[in-house]
Amino acid sequence: RRRVTMRVLIVGGSGYLGQFLLKYLLERPEDEVIAVGYTYADENAGPIDHPLTKIDRCRAFRVDAATGEGMDACVSAMAPLDLVVNCAAMSSPGKCEKEAKLAMALNVPTHLCKSLMNRHQQGEAIAPLLVHLSTDQVYDGESPNSVEDVNAPSPVNTYGRSKLNAELHIAENYVAGRHVSLRSSIITGSQPPLRPVSRPLFHDFIVNSLKGDEAVTFFEDEYRCPIAAVDIVAHIVALSKLSGKDAKTDWLMRYNMGGPDRLSRVDMARQTAEVLGVSDANVEAVSSASVDRGVISPADISMLSNKLNSLTLVSPMGWKDQMRLALGMAEM
Repeated sequence: RRRVTMRVLIVGGSGYLGQFLLKYLLERPEDEVIAVGYTYADENAGPIDHPLTKIDRCRAFRVDAATGEGMDACVSAMAPLDLVVNCAAMSSPGKCEKEAKLAMALNVPTHLCKSLMNRHQQGEAIAPLLVHLSTDQVYDGESPNSVEDVNAPSPVNTYGRSKLNAELHIAENYVAGRHVSLRSSIITGSQPPLRPVSRPLFHDFIVNSLKGDEAVTFFEDEYRCPIAAVDIVAHIVALSKLSGKDAKTDWLMRYNMGGPDRLSRVDMARQTAEVLGVSDANVEAVSSASVDRGVISPADISMLSNKLNSLTLVSPMGWKDQMRLALGMAEM
């Protein structure tokens, strides 16, 4: 099998998922991954300060995904690209509801598509594969185990609508057969490997809750299919190797990307207690309707990811193994 060499750009590479992918790529041999660029948006945080990001084949670019500032320069500097992964997003549904206009500007990759297409039209023979991180929240939550080419998307909040608009924009404005949107469920893992994120991680909340004596409420009527960040990286890497630069793919334009377990947050808490070998007596099951979160949340956006798993030959780990990995009880 021929060796795949790549030039890669990770838009939003300084964020949670982006760092797992960035680390993986920078640890590959130089004749396999020739160059890796990543974008960051927070002017105060700046580029990632880590030994891996200081090697010559890694470049950081400050890009404003909402306005497009810096995007053309970034794409031009990294050209010719083989793979572009778009992780940039406003991913808090509550924040998206409050700042709907900004959410649409950030989550629909208008400027990324335009910059990539400009390069393609200027003479790049084959456009890079564009992998876009979408969400399970494009589904309305009315039925379990959604299937991407059976259940039509019908988002119930601004976050879901912005992500669906992104899928549609890419389909209409990028090269046919050179893009794929991955509808991710909740992403789990440890703190990212290159720079910690400021937000609390959900598994930390669960663990801290289990340590206390007081009852802690968890929703019993909202279902997801959580997936480990390292399994998402495995999917993306597999897709990049399958696509090559020889021809257009005949894949679906959108794939569900979740783990094998359909779980409520109560299920997640109780299974985490099993992993830790502690009591789950203080886990209190409540309805999601008992809390006003300021945003409509779909009830059951569990989904089947068989099609993507069959394509990439990745077998995502279940919740208990995800927790063992996140908590340092297992090796990556």
